[in-house]
Amino acid sequence: MDPVTLGLCSQIDLDFEVQRSAKDRPAVVEDQGPTLIPAEETTQPFYYQPTSHEEVFGSSPKKAPVEEEDEIDVDSVFSKLKDFKTKE
Repeated sequence: MDPVTLGLCSQIDLDFEVQRSAKDRPAVVEDQGPTLIPAEETTQPFYYQPTSHEEVFGSSPKKAPVEEEDEIDVDSVFSKLKDFKTKE
């Protein structure tokens, strides 16, 4: 139960006592996740030299054969539009 709700003290008194009791307690340090790698590891020389494009980027996926399409000309595109009649 809340002492303020029960009327035992005011909210200001409760906050003061909570702060007073918390100051003797050590600060809680939360885990911040992975940290930076030390400079000694990141500044070491790098000796690997790839010899071809495939060693660096891997081989490219095989492309599907492209089917050749018929030539498209203006008359074949607009020929179907002649069938439509506009209502005026």
